[in-house]
Amino acid sequence: MTGSDYPVILALEDFVPTGLALVGFWILGGLSGRVVPRVGQIARVSAVLIGVGGLAKSTWKLLLAGFSIDWPWLEAALFPLMALGAAGLLWGLSSALRRRSVPWWPFAAALATAVVVATGYGTIEPVFAFATTGVTAISVLAAVIAGRRRAWGAVALYVAGLAFVLLLVPLRDHPDHETLAMQWVEQGTNTLAQAALLVAAWLTARAHTLASASPHPTPTQEGAVRS
Repeated sequence: MTGSDYPVILALEDFVPTGLALVGFWILGGLSGRVVPRVGQIARVSAVLIGVGGLAKSTWKLLLAGFSIDWPWLEAALFPLMALGAAGLLWGLSSALRRRSVPWWPFAAALATAVVVATGYGTIEPVFAFATTGVTAISVLAAVIAGRRRAWGAVALYVAGLAFVLLLVPLRDHPDHETLAMQWVEQGTNTLAQAALLVAAWLTARAHTLASASPHPTPTQEGAVRS
């Protein structure tokens, strides 16, 4: 599907999952900072980077559909920004999971390796692989954090979101992928995936807030409850 037959309404709808994901990742970045303040700023900036990457591609689609303006650098910005943001947010969530600041260099080294390989072979594939794997790992880590807070609804939504994302693979490989109907199905599926992420992130942050606000029982009180 080219810019001439890609409807503006479809291009506008692409901003919906992008915005949902941005808010969801922002909530997770904020949660990381509340658990381990040292990682908060990096985690939030990283969340914004992921969102900006998505906004760049959505803007490219809108310009192409509405004005026949093709700025390839907007489309190309998606995976580099997503990869950079994923590395930072993974560090933040890993720290939140351990409840202490973990070393940042393994995440930076993994990202640097992907960039070096991509540059050496002249292909974006290593960065694409790092970005998609990183975003998937973010949901997995967030689900573990939610599980520790017994936020089972959030865990279910993280799983549902990942299932919707995995469903995008056969949709993109479908022989009718370039038809308007399949484009709507694909974007609708992506919107559901990001909506699930957003609600799951909110439930996770809410569970953390409730757990932090509730008084911790003393050993004597715990014994009384058990008896």
